[in-house]
Amino acid sequence: MTPAQARAAIRSAQQKQKQAIDKYNREVRQHNAAVKKAVNDFNREVRAYNAKARAHNAKVENQRQRLNQEIRRLQSRRAATTFVTYRTSVTTLTQSYAAAEARLASGYLTTAGRELVNRGSEEAANSVYLLNAMDGDGAAEDDPTEEELRGPSMQSELAAFGQDLVDRWTGALFSLSPRNPDAARHFCTSAREVLITMLDHEAPDTAVTAAYPDCDRTEKGAPTRRSKVRYLLARRGIDEKALEDLVEEDMTNVLTLFRDFNDGTHGHAGRFTITQLNALRMRVESAIGFIHTLCVS
Repeated sequence: MTPAQARAAIRSAQQKQKQAIDKYNREVRQHNAAVKKAVNDFNREVRAYNAKARAHNAKVENQRQRLNQEIRRLQSRRAATTFVTYRTSVTTLTQSYAAAEARLASGYLTTAGRELVNRGSEEAANSVYLLNAMDGDGAAEDDPTEEELRGPSMQSELAAFGQDLVDRWTGALFSLSPRNPDAARHFCTSAREVLITMLDHEAPDTAVTAAYPDCDRTEKGAPTRRSKVRYLLARRGIDEKALEDLVEEDMTNVLTLFRDFNDGTHGHAGRFTITQLNALRMRVESAIGFIHTLCVS
């Protein structure tokens, strides 16, 4: 090898070495960048999850505080003689929620069970608030306009059960007007159909009896509502009597409300205020959300 060839060989070796080093450094930088991105993505997801968890926990705590506040307002007045059956149901519902919350505090409930109990705080709070509103002690400062009162809601929740329920609910909302003497009755009739259909859609008689051949039945031989509730809870991996009682009492509460209006035993004449109609709407909206959580979430 001549000196010139030796120098060329050395330069070639040095160039290959430099290329290998550059490739290694480039791969190291790419690896480090990928690791940094993965860590940043993970941390961002953790922060987002924690933020959602904090917001959810704050909402649940606010509902619990709201429930206690509404109960204090209700107890501060003399017992009214209107909505007597519904008042009894409200008491039973709040007691069922307290029992379910005690099970939640014990740490034995699954994630699905905790979700239902947390939704139960809103159910109980709205049921007591409705009583207060019907007694003339509602939050008038939060009143919507009449147009807002009839505005659409619960579209995505009801769409899971079919467009027919979306249409029925839209019709129920359309009937709400302080100028309509039959507003509450019309609303309750349609709303009852919506809630019952949601339950029957996800817990048809044939499915319930197949899962529980010895289930409790109505006089007509169909599975009772509690049997359907038990079936839906089991489908979500929940076997907890306190939650079964909570869901059953929630359904009893809202259906009792409908019967009080439709039977004409509510003791109120004709029209209702926007505050009262809005409280009625809130109560049924939360019930729709509660059943949706039971059936679909």
